[in-house]
Amino acid sequence: MVVIGIAPEGVEVAASAATAMQCRFDVLVTAHIRFEGLGIIGALAEDGNAVLDGAFQPRFGLMEALDEAIEKARRVVKTERLLFRGQRPLGSVEGLSVVVVDGHMTSPWKALAAVEFLAAERPEALLVAAPVGTQSVQEHLLARRVEFVCPTVLLDPAGHRRPFGDPRDPSAERLRSIVIARDAA
Repeated sequence: MVVIGIAPEGVEVAASAATAMQCRFDVLVTAHIRFEGLGIIGALAEDGNAVLDGAFQPRFGLMEALDEAIEKARRVVKTERLLFRGQRPLGSVEGLSVVVVDGHMTSPWKALAAVEFLAAERPEALLVAAPVGTQSVQEHLLARRVEFVCPTVLLDPAGHRRPFGDPRDPSAERLRSIVIARDAA
């Protein structure tokens, strides 16, 4: 079994879970794809394909802007991957049970991109877990037949006001996640 934290929010939770279960821990880097005026329209994981919201239907004139948004997300992944894993590649998950962990899930797209990316590696089993998620996230994951374990499902699509850490200084949480990820390598 391997527990994989989605950087940065899922890293600390995943590292703790892996320690408690005495199994391997790793970090997967994802990035939201944001479209001006629409917000988050999807995500991508590592070098995987973009996973887009089916409700987003770009017209022909928007394809160039969509390509730019995807490329921007790829640059974010490349930078974050160096911060969280250095030059170390993601460990193989072939034939293993994989638990993908995110933090406070108010959007399903990073988890869906992670699942699509990892499924190509042929794991034995694959599920997504989070300590807190929204009903909308749960519905999106279940609609795509992704097993989802979440003890706290919130009805408010915005989620909890203060999911973790210091809301005045989120950089402290991010730094701690980077240190945990690098120490586990």
